[in-house]
Amino acid sequence: MSVRQTVEGGVRDAVRAAAMAGLRARGDVLGQLMSPKMITDPYPTYRRLREQGPVVETAMGAISLRYAICGPLLRHPSTVTGTSMRREITAGTGKVQQWLFGSPSRDGLVDPTGPDSMISKNPPDHTRLRKLVSKVFTPASIGALRPRLTEIAAGLVDRARTADSFDLMRDVAGVFPVLAICEILAIPQPDHERFRQWGSDLAADLDAMAPAARQRAANASLEALQGYFVDLVAARRQSPGDDLVSGLIAVEEEGERLTTNELLATCMLLLFAGFETTVNLIGNGALALIQNQDQLRLLRDDHELIPGAVEELLRFDPPIQLSSRVPTIDIEIDGTVLPAGRPVSLMLAGANRDPEVFTDPDRLDVTRANARKHLSFAAGPHHCLGAALARLEAEIMFRLLLERLGDLRPAGEPRRRPTFVLRGLTSLPLHS
Repeated sequence: MSVRQTVEGGVRDAVRAAAMAGLRARGDVLGQLMSPKMITDPYPTYRRLREQGPVVETAMGAISLRYAICGPLLRHPSTVTGTSMRREITAGTGKVQQWLFGSPSRDGLVDPTGPDSMISKNPPDHTRLRKLVSKVFTPASIGALRPRLTEIAAGLVDRARTADSFDLMRDVAGVFPVLAICEILAIPQPDHERFRQWGSDLAADLDAMAPAARQRAANASLEALQGYFVDLVAARRQSPGDDLVSGLIAVEEEGERLTTNELLATCMLLLFAGFETTVNLIGNGALALIQNQDQLRLLRDDHELIPGAVEELLRFDPPIQLSSRVPTIDIEIDGTVLPAGRPVSLMLAGANRDPEVFTDPDRLDVTRANARKHLSFAAGPHHCLGAALARLEAEIMFRLLLERLGDLRPAGEPRRRPTFVLRGLTSLPLHS
């Protein structure tokens, strides 16, 4: 990284922070959403904004925090994913906004959130790609992973318990999902730590407020990850195995196959999405249980409640806070007209606490009957393909934590990561 890049990045970050402070001072919604206090607890702000109406205007476009808007728009056939218009949504068209909220160029790189990725594609390309990938990412194949993933998780928890205290994020939650992805992709053990670092660096890509240094680190990790997968795919073409990469290479449907870039983007997306979201699900969920001891006791006394509890934890404090969609025609939902071509940011975490759908929504209730109605995995055509894997990993980990630690006693103050789209922890110390 050159001195010039360091200085330019520092100037941009300072100007952006000042701009956000100015928006907050004027009462702008965007300024409220990007306030540092949102990192600690965004839900009171979400509640106030949801009460303002079905759609709220901000300096960077429309947002909705109501389930009646978010759910139907995610499922509506006449929308496209906002990821395909990410630059327009996060940076607008003005040069100043592009400088403030844009990210470094990724020319020449296969981007897991870029045009070759399934999450950026729209029908018919999205339909074709998802159908191909689904052939190897089946419920049966995910279910077959349970014994091995349980073995991996148990090893992590048992090692963590050898000391008087440990950090759940550093020693368990931050390790387990990447080991699971490496298992699925058949990544050699010596490379696991590199994958963990790449996944952590790439998480910055989801956050429009990421500092310039983190954005550059994400690009560097993406370049390294792409090179790794280029070599891995070449090796698996020569010598296929019983792993997901080999399955993706072999997959075929009515003469269709994944292109090389689609294959690379899909492999990288598995790390990018499957790693970070599950890390945050486990961390957020454990903290929520610690802060709600009555619910922790219910789970400790009856492990059969754990699958439903995972759904409630996803609803209560989801790892990804928002998504976006762009109507391709004027769409009327619940009396609100959403104009064609205008992106709408859907605050999934806000919709998950809509009292019109979830009774007493700010209360954690691991027996909540309709918890699975949450939108934490989105919905519709872009419903998270890895949702079954995330649920399985979380169920395994919470079962082991409850069996072997029981009361999840804090050994220090938790620390939140300084991101807005991805919501998670950097540290959660526990007594063993």
